[in-house]
Amino acid sequence: MADIVGQLEQARQLAFSNRDVFPQVLRQVFPLATNPDITIQRWCSRFFKDAFRASGDKLDPGAKIDLAIDAVEALSVLVEVPDHDVVKNAIDASVVVFRLVYRYVADNDGSNGIWAKLQQLKTRIAGKYLTTWPLDTADTSEADMRRNVEINLELLKFVMVVIDYQSRSPTQPGVFSLSKVNPNHTLMKPQQLEADAHKLLEKVLVVLEWDILVVPIVTATLSQLAFVAHRKPQFVGRVFKTVDSFDSASKYQSNYESVDEFKLARKYADRAVRIFLNHALKYQLVPPNFHQAASKKVAQVTARGDEVRRRDILAIDDPSITKRKFDGFENASKRLQALDYKSLYCLTDPNNELNSFDLTTLPPNILVSMTIAALNKASPERLAKGLDIICSRYKHGLQSAAGSEVKKSESDDEDDNMENFSSDTVFTLPPPQALNFAEKKEHLSLIIQNFFSLADHKIPEVTGKQDTEAQLTQIAIKTWKKDSWYVLLTRLATRGMRSAPGEGVDVEKEQELADMVRQAIFDYFLANIHSRIDIVIEWLNEEWYAEKVFNEGNALQKMAQENNGVVTDEMRVQVDFQTTPTPIYEKWSSKVLDSMISFIEPGDRKIFIRLLSDLPYLTDEMVSRIKSLCYDPGRAKIGFLSLQFLVMYRPPVKSACLKVFKELAEGDQDDLKEEATKLMEKYS
Repeated sequence: MADIVGQLEQARQLAFSNRDVFPQVLRQVFPLATNPDITIQRWCSRFFKDAFRASGDKLDPGAKIDLAIDAVEALSVLVEVPDHDVVKNAIDASVVVFRLVYRYVADNDGSNGIWAKLQQLKTRIAGKYLTTWPLDTADTSEADMRRNVEINLELLKFVMVVIDYQSRSPTQPGVFSLSKVNPNHTLMKPQQLEADAHKLLEKVLVVLEWDILVVPIVTATLSQLAFVAHRKPQFVGRVFKTVDSFDSASKYQSNYESVDEFKLARKYADRAVRIFLNHALKYQLVPPNFHQAASKKVAQVTARGDEVRRRDILAIDDPSITKRKFDGFENASKRLQALDYKSLYCLTDPNNELNSFDLTTLPPNILVSMTIAALNKASPERLAKGLDIICSRYKHGLQSAAGSEVKKSESDDEDDNMENFSSDTVFTLPPPQALNFAEKKEHLSLIIQNFFSLADHKIPEVTGKQDTEAQLTQIAIKTWKKDSWYVLLTRLATRGMRSAPGEGVDVEKEQELADMVRQAIFDYFLANIHSRIDIVIEWLNEEWYAEKVFNEGNALQKMAQENNGVVTDEMRVQVDFQTTPTPIYEKWSSKVLDSMISFIEPGDRKIFIRLLSDLPYLTDEMVSRIKSLCYDPGRAKIGFLSLQFLVMYRPPVKSACLKVFKELAEGDQDDLKEEATKLMEKYS
């Protein structure tokens, strides 16, 4: 399998390096989508996504449409593969393919086969929105709402493209909609497509009507609704009615989030509503009958936001917070804790005193009445889930019982062997058993928790001149200070779990352990990005430095092996001047940048610009992420200020910043074109 993937990678490199063979390579890959091997399916989905994203400069428009038509069937297969990466990449590619093929059918009436395949792709993808696919369903509907957020955000993009193309819009240059389709088209029935778009919009609005907050989907939905308000006047009334009825203060706290997480969720949901309504009022998108309600709503969420900024919402108690009624099982474990019927059938809290009640004291007729009443009250889905848990416990209990019999037999054999015991035999303690990978992860998790517990403890610093000063000159920590814990934790991730090639270590598992530490630091930063910006900057600097030094050392060692083990000054100079890859740093710095862009307020420009200035290395992709800030009316100023700062003070990324200015200047948002054009002309 590794050989096949290697050959595919060579074909990929050839396609992206040679425009003439790009279509041919892509067409040869389409049939591989049906290969049942998950590794090949992942590779195909990633290749399709990258190919259709980059095909603008690789193909002329006609060839691109032909390839999109050929890709529809392959993408229909990949979206049904129960794998997160495959589904995500397939949806991303389908967003581009749907637009191209839909317009082709609109211009070429009679394309029955193509239209049927496109409809199948649309139905498969749109039908998965707000589901857990490709994950299995959880024990409760509430848990399902909060799972699979990343895939649902990708699905939302696709659904909004379908709504945009299948509904009428006022005529605008460069904007395609149902208005540009021939009303007598034999395949595209305007009334049917418009009705389908309306149903999908209702499905999109459902998120705002949930009784809990799933903030990533709520904010993404409001952002997409701004485009609906601009382009679809027939949907504006329904959209503003839903937004007006949305109130974060009336939502319940989810059983799967903490109070602090819920407080932050309400804060960011209110901010998204405020930005949406301010944008709509600014561009006169609000219908007259909703104008007063919209102004009142803006005042309400603004006052609530001012109160949040004035007080520490994480420190104060909020009596208005109410948890959602739990519709799952308090004891949903599928492992049998004890070999008895009580443990087998107990789905309530094991510590509940009612579990100790002896039902045999009740008359049989009362027990029968209670059982029938309980079964009538339980929904079929809930009953099926309860029986599934009990069935799993029963299987686990059978396995445990069989294991106990084996152990008992071994114990009897040992008793028989005691008669042959000899005191003259020299006994040697066996070496400790090596931990398996699951045990290593468990112990590392405890170590990480202990490190973070030090952040909340006030440990007195050692003061005064120490004898170690003169002896220890090249260590990071000479005396313990309040910030020493995260210095050790970052060193553990960046240096403590990294081995050179050829040392016989499973690099992937070692990397997974190191990523556990990185994820913990990242989550700690997200809990309070304002006061913990120093920690994340120090971590990312350490990450870049450690990875750069490590990879340079490997490159130098490889050169030395080719030169009979001799390292020359010329080799060292060559290593110094070549670009050293730092993929781990780039991955985590991009995650930090994405989280900052998602959560920063208009007043947070100082900490955001500080992050950009103190990161040791910025790629073009990282710079391009700032573009999303410019699209946000409430935070566009931060985006433009950040790009100007990078142009003036970080020359290596100037070209990437100018590219962002150019994309904004050529975009379809008039309020950004003028500012972007002015800055592009100033710094070009």
